[in-house]
Amino acid sequence: MNENTMNTDFEKENIETAIYNSKFLMDKELFYDFGSVNYNRIKKLFLFFFCSVTLLIGLSLLDHNYDLVICFAPFISFLVSLIYFRTKKMTKISYERAFISAGKDSILNYELFEDKIVSHIEELKREYFYHQITRFFETKNFLLLHLQHNLYITIEKSSLNANTDEVKSFLLEKCPLVKKRKFISCINDKKWSLVFLIALIVVSLTATILGLMFKTNFIF
Repeated sequence: MNENTMNTDFEKENIETAIYNSKFLMDKELFYDFGSVNYNRIKKLFLFFFCSVTLLIGLSLLDHNYDLVICFAPFISFLVSLIYFRTKKMTKISYERAFISAGKDSILNYELFEDKIVSHIEELKREYFYHQITRFFETKNFLLLHLQHNLYITIEKSSLNANTDEVKSFLLEKCPLVKKRKFISCINDKKWSLVFLIALIVVSLTATILGLMFKTNFIF
């Protein structure tokens, strides 16, 4: 065995292997599931609006301030509807841009090492470190590791080479900057956002009709 052969064997033996691995095709269905993380904040915002608007409408009606109800309620309904449908549209646009840019659905591969995460997106390779991760999210298909500027490492659960709970425990141990030591579920956030939106619209429409009726009766 010559020296070159010995060096090659030594290098092969010392190549670091990933502890966990997730390789998958980011098709339209998976991309839309990934997009459900955007509804996590919207769900909380809509719940806040629903509670605040309902309280304000009730107080305004009791105080006979019908003009405020008539003007304010429809405006808030329009605003939250705009937020919801804009988010839905942006998910669609983001997928179409990614598809057009690559000319196809991309294959993503994430490798979790002891000290870093390596991503392979087609020919592009990037390295991330665990101290860069600030939050954990979970959708139906993904474990999402949030980085700065709303970037995410997307680990597809069904393609993992290990049990999902095992990988979760590993990540919880490795990421010191994550304040909430758990994966925040976004599985039903889009549905709940729509529920709160519909509830807010119903309350706003009812309040507007009541405001108009009470104002008319007050005038006459």
